[in-house]
Amino acid sequence: MLGIQENDLEMSSDEFKMIRDFILERSGIYFAENKMYLVKNRLAKRMEELQIKTVRDYFYHVKYDLSMREFNRLMDLVTTNETSFFRNEPQLLAFSDEVLPMLIAEKTKQQGAKTLRIWSAGCSTGEEPYTLAIQILEKLHSLAGWNVEIIANDISEQVLQRARHGEYNGITLRGVKPDMLSRYFTASGDSYRVKPELKMMVKFSHLNLNDPRQISMINGMDVVFCRNVMIYFNDDVKKQLVRGFYNALRPGGYFFIGHSETLHGISKAFKLVYFKNALVYQKKPAIVAEQPEPAAGAREKTTALASAGAQRAMEMLSRMKPMTSGR
Repeated sequence: MLGIQENDLEMSSDEFKMIRDFILERSGIYFAENKMYLVKNRLAKRMEELQIKTVRDYFYHVKYDLSMREFNRLMDLVTTNETSFFRNEPQLLAFSDEVLPMLIAEKTKQQGAKTLRIWSAGCSTGEEPYTLAIQILEKLHSLAGWNVEIIANDISEQVLQRARHGEYNGITLRGVKPDMLSRYFTASGDSYRVKPELKMMVKFSHLNLNDPRQISMINGMDVVFCRNVMIYFNDDVKKQLVRGFYNALRPGGYFFIGHSETLHGISKAFKLVYFKNALVYQKKPAIVAEQPEPAAGAREKTTALASAGAQRAMEMLSRMKPMTSGR
């Protein structure tokens, strides 16, 4: 092995920009100049594993890997996937105590199976979508008569594998109350595994948020969560992505972003809703224009005119001569 350590790896400013611009082009994630040390640190061990000596050689290795496996590995290296269950509780209370009851009441009026669709974009290792599943089950108590779909995706295949496995320990569980821990998880040594009834509610898949084609395939969402993800994108990518989220939401749907994030300067399409626990963006509900019922006198006049018109048309037809063949 080459034994490359982070302090031994040489990375010039130009090489950093080369890697950074490549990541930006492929994923929309942008690293400022002050992140050069972080990128260098993350690459050193991987280059040692691959026995690649220079940053430039690694760049060509990942660029021309048509399988995209090395690019996915690079995304695993440079993205931070710190998360936990019930992270940022005020926002989740806004969802469970304010948004969710309104959605349930609205959909209960519908005929047949009731559908609830949630999107967790940038789901990391799965704590957020599983948290949303817990909150939904706490409100519904039973999924009988309901079709609940939580789609969750990330650009990192590695974190998606951990999310699908659904086994957690340590501080990531610190926000889970003891009764919920016993109700929705199964103890497995020092870890806790998500129970099957929770797993079946969440569908994990790989998705690059910088790919408008992939985003355009998602629609009819009641709620979109994309928290603390767009902070890694530049404004152009943010605008493109927020347009995609807007189109993915049904009219009246809700959009949750990080509590310190804002759509100011990014989009004016959403309405800001002031809930008790948090601020949430909403796609404006569709306005259905009701046709005014004509007054009684107007209805009688319209009926009389229609009858008179029909009578004149019959008289004209009776006076017309039958047409003959031109042969």
